[in-house]
Amino acid sequence: MTGLIIRPALESDIPDLAHIHVQGWKDSYGGIVDQAFLDSLKKEDRAEKWKEWLAQGENPVLMAFSPSGSPAGFVNFGKLRTPLPGQSPIRPLYTGEIYALYILKDFWRQGLGTTLMRAAAAELKAMKHQSLCLWVMEKNIGAVSFYKKLGGARCGKKDTQIGQTTAREIAFGWRSTASLLSHA
Repeated sequence: MTGLIIRPALESDIPDLAHIHVQGWKDSYGGIVDQAFLDSLKKEDRAEKWKEWLAQGENPVLMAFSPSGSPAGFVNFGKLRTPLPGQSPIRPLYTGEIYALYILKDFWRQGLGTTLMRAAAAELKAMKHQSLCLWVMEKNIGAVSFYKKLGGARCGKKDTQIGQTTAREIAFGWRSTASLLSHA
């Protein structure tokens, strides 16, 4: 997708962040997690959380906009928050983490995910993180395929409770942010 606008999220982007986040869950996890949980997600609640998160200023968020200026997606990242099972806290294999990557369905399979992943990897590298990982639901086949295509290596698993569903999450890691930046 050409003509994309990628920039840091602003406080004025909170309604768009909330919309993309909630719609991203509904579009990505329908049939994977408890539908009642998905139905309970509200943009207003998510907007309050984004207001808190942006005010803390600890974890960067990059927004993506279409050439016409429509919000299309976001990526949120920073230092490792969710260590992999068995990883040493003293010398971790991965020091950066992608916390969230959501794209509105109208923009799927147009290269936006790759653009956001590379932008986050570049920012993490600038923050002195030489490696990164992320967690994804194992049954989210599209996302799993996407991360494999970008060269992510499966490096962990855990079960998590989402509503009434126990879901398996798997981790993908990139031992080098530079490899993600140069991956074709």
